[in-house]
Amino acid sequence: ALVKLVSWVFPEFKFSWLVKESKRNIPIELDFLQEGHNAEKVGKMFSHLPWLKVPKIYWDLSTSRVLTMEYLEGGQVNDLTYIRSNKINPYEVADKLSRLYSQMIFIKGFVHSDPHPGNILVKKTANGEIDIILLDHGLYAELSNDFRWEYSKLWFSILNKDKEGMRQHSENLGVGNLYFLLACMITGRTWDAIMSGHLIIKFSVLTKEYRDKEIPNLLPQISDVLENINRQMLLILKTNDLMRGVEFTLKNDKKTSFLVMSRCVIKSVYGERLKLCKTRLARWRTVVLENWALLKLSLYYTYLNVLSNPLLNNFLIFVKKTK
Repeated sequence: ALVKLVSWVFPEFKFSWLVKESKRNIPIELDFLQEGHNAEKVGKMFSHLPWLKVPKIYWDLSTSRVLTMEYLEGGQVNDLTYIRSNKINPYEVADKLSRLYSQMIFIKGFVHSDPHPGNILVKKTANGEIDIILLDHGLYAELSNDFRWEYSKLWFSILNKDKEGMRQHSENLGVGNLYFLLACMITGRTWDAIMSGHLIIKFSVLTKEYRDKEIPNLLPQISDVLENINRQMLLILKTNDLMRGVEFTLKNDKKTSFLVMSRCVIKSVYGERLKLCKTRLARWRTVVLENWALLKLSLYYTYLNVLSNPLLNNFLIFVKKTK
């Protein structure tokens, strides 16, 4: 009733999607047996990542209202004091989180959707390895293959500054003419940054001036996006924002996390194309194109790393001064 009243007073703001999602998700999060099954599923799904730790479930001591699991110790991922005192490399933490969530979203389609700092712990083992401990498995986004591929193709279009591709895939996701806004929402970047190819910049690129002046003017359009977007996207948007917050806290100004995500996007897009190939020649061509895209990506990141090298920058400054 309250939401209907607010929508009546402010018709440009649409909140019904929030009520629907809350009604759908709250019972799921309160089913502890489902949480236990999610924990086991994600543990098996990512068993190839030895540094990912998921608590073991003690089923004989668990019910739908009580979940008993293994106790795993670590510090919260945003506890910089703990991270420094234990000599944990924050860049390694950010890189591992990026690898985990990129694979969840673009490859596996099974996404832990509540990655706030209290649910992600870090720990340095006796042999010096950094473990990521993932807690609270009550809410997962289970992405359909069609959605996962569509979302991957949207990201692929963003990486290639392909405006028509962004429009097409945004339309397939339910947004249409607001494709530019959706691109900004999922990347956390301005439209100018996207179209100039400057995606690999700090999260703080959304300056205070931009937030204060532009975002309030876009609230009705943002509301339209959230109202009409494919429902699977809502948890992805939430997850993206939480992960950006974690990376910002870790002061991760390196480019590796974006590289990892971009690789997963490419593998997802070409993985779909490979499944549609009907001849050996078509499959060979797709594999070649995928590897070429991955090579170009690696070369681009190498180029950026060279440019950002402080020794090179100091040398260029010195050369400029001597002219």
